[in-house]
Amino acid sequence: MMEISPISSFADDTEQAQSAIEQYPIALAQCLEAADWSFASQLVALPLATLPENWISDPTLPYLYALPGDLVMIRQVGDYASTAWRRDQGYIWADAAAPLRLRYTKRITNEAALPATFQVAVAHALAMLLAPQWMATSSKIAEIEQRASYTLKTAMRNDSRMASAMRYDGRPMGGDWATEARY
Repeated sequence: MMEISPISSFADDTEQAQSAIEQYPIALAQCLEAADWSFASQLVALPLATLPENWISDPTLPYLYALPGDLVMIRQVGDYASTAWRRDQGYIWADAAAPLRLRYTKRITNEAALPATFQVAVAHALAMLLAPQWMATSSKIAEIEQRASYTLKTAMRNDSRMASAMRYDGRPMGGDWATEARY
């Protein structure tokens, strides 16, 4: 992708391999954050958490929950339309009593479990992060950025076929967002 000699593995004792292993978790997280992926979606019911030392409760959001350790991105909290919430560090405050329903994108640690198009998108994201360090031509760097965007969109399009075409909030399909926002 970068038109340089590839590393054989992250374990190589080269500067390129060290750069790649440093940037890989960032590239993976960027791609996971980009969409509500079916292969990384997790639905849980969170129990109430104990208030950490030196914290005070929030009267507008009285319930505190610890977030899962593998959380990358929150997708839905509680009742789709009526739950007020706020993330604070590794916790979430909400106005909904326990258990709190949470749907989120989780961190994937087994790369072999990732769909092929997503693996290519992560590789392009990694190349995009490494390109400024290892490539001298700005036009080639821009080309990598375009490819990264395209492959991520391709992965999103492929993943969109993993569920029926219906809304998560139970409201009817159709109309534009401005009309729907009034309801």
